Amino acid sequence: MKTINAFLAGLVAAALSLAISCNTSSVLSSAAAKPTLNFDKVSIRSLDAEGITFNCNYSVKNPYPIGISLSKVAADVSCNSSKLTSISANEGVSISANKSKSNAFDFKIPYDSIISFAKTYKESKTLPFTVKGNVALGNLPLISSLNLPFTKNFDVPVFKPNLKISNPKLVLPSVSEITKSLTDGGMSLSKAGSLAKSIVTGQKIDESALSGVNLNMKLNFNLDVANDGGSDWKYALKSCGIKADGVSDILSLDTSSASEIGSSGGSIPLSATLNTMTAGKFIAQLLNKSGNNPTFSLDSALSFPSLPSYASNLPLTCTKELSLSKIAR
Repeated sequence: MKTINAFLAGLVAAALSLAISCNTSSVLSSAAAKPTLNFDKVSIRSLDAEGITFNCNYSVKNPYPIGISLSKVAADVSCNSSKLTSISANEGVSISANKSKSNAFDFKIPYDSIISFAKTYKESKTLPFTVKGNVALGNLPLISSLNLPFTKNFDVPVFKPNLKISNPKLVLPSVSEITKSLTDGGMSLSKAGSLAKSIVTGQKIDESALSGVNLNMKLNFNLDVANDGGSDWKYALKSCGIKADGVSDILSLDTSSASEIGSSGGSIPLSATLNTMTAGKFIAQLLNKSGNNPTFSLDSALSFPSLPSYASNLPLTCTKELSLSKIAR
């Protein structure tokens, strides 16, 4: 009986040894085909008031019969061999056996850096940038780690959006129109006439004076659009809102005349309809030129016709403050 058990144990050991040997042989044969990296593209992820955020998309192919991990990404971003910034990120991404997996990382280039490089290299439209680095892989058979190098060249548009609010003007109804609205709201004719004259002549009024009054006024202004760089671009205003004390957002803002603006820049005339029933406090602030300054929120879209690899109508959101003291009547 002991002889039979010993014989069976020997068979099991031999089978395990054969299995381990076969698995090791499989890994060793796969080791000849090392993991590879394919750098797909560099795209613009987003724009903001400070600069451009780029997205770098790549994929790693794992030829091994076991899973491996992507442990780190390190890269330098440079323009004409002049280093701008370094990127380092611990990724922690797993890649299954015999599979490929896409991944991405972001980096930001400030507008001021773009303009500075453009002056240095006397480039007006685009700059040649390079992102160069490596992806570190771990959990590899036979070796502790492996670095896969990558290099990708991409063009950066030379631009810096310059948006300004100019020529604000509060357009008032006539004395008779204001008087009628005040009397319709329950005010006596003599008091309404006196208040109407105070409003038109620029005298200060009490914020409560417009309570219960239904009266429209217009706030007209221009959005001046300029590109501080020399790239070919197209600017389009999508929407504009106003936030101020006593009103969260004025939705009746007319952007119908907001035509697309090219590289030479231009001005977009805008008009907001203000009603005393919903924005009475804000209107009183405009009339008295007192209180916190209103803020304009701008939703825009930018395109770069000379760089078709980048998507069109890239969103750009920013805010601009308007000094109450500059509002004409």
